[in-house]
Amino acid sequence: MDIKEAVRTAKQYVAELFDGEGINYVGLEEIKFEPNSHEWLVTIGFERRWDKAPGAISAMLEPTRKRTYKLVRMNDKNGEILALTDGFLPDS
Repeated sequence: MDIKEAVRTAKQYVAELFDGEGINYVGLEEIKFEPNSHEWLVTIGFERRWDKAPGAISAMLEPTRKRTYKLVRMNDKNGEILALTDGFLPDS
């Protein structure tokens, strides 16, 4: 699996898993390959509908919007998702 395929797989997994929660702006935040374990670590960020202020005031508060971040761990050989956790990549 190459880096683009890893990103595509992680984004699709997150989008499908959180489908019923009205997520938007799904995007890559970080990616890292772990050669010892042959795993991709991909951080995907997105917004949930409850992360933004309701009504007309939301336009003024745009910079205060929150994002949710999920770390997807997947097998390099077969693309199997091994784990989904909160947050960013651990510091190396």
